[in-house]
Amino acid sequence: VVFFGGSVPRPTLDAAWSTFDRAEVLLVVGSSLTVFSGYRFVRRAAEHGVPVAIINRGPTRGDPHAAICVDAVSSTALLAVQRALT
Repeated sequence: VVFFGGSVPRPTLDAAWSTFDRAEVLLVVGSSLTVFSGYRFVRRAAEHGVPVAIINRGPTRGDPHAAICVDAVSSTALLAVQRALT
């Protein structure tokens, strides 16, 4: 968890980039992406042709880069995805 105005510890960020570099899709859940710490992942995904899916209540800063945006309560949307996949 990173609070507004806070920064992500460097080891955490390095691990996130390592995981990101192997990802086939980026799923954003429950974030407006107002702060750059999250939005930078969406930008990099868009630059590298990695599809972005966003689940959030209301619009986000990343919506223009997303292949799909779901305006819903995150827990409700994720339960629906789980049911569809099982």
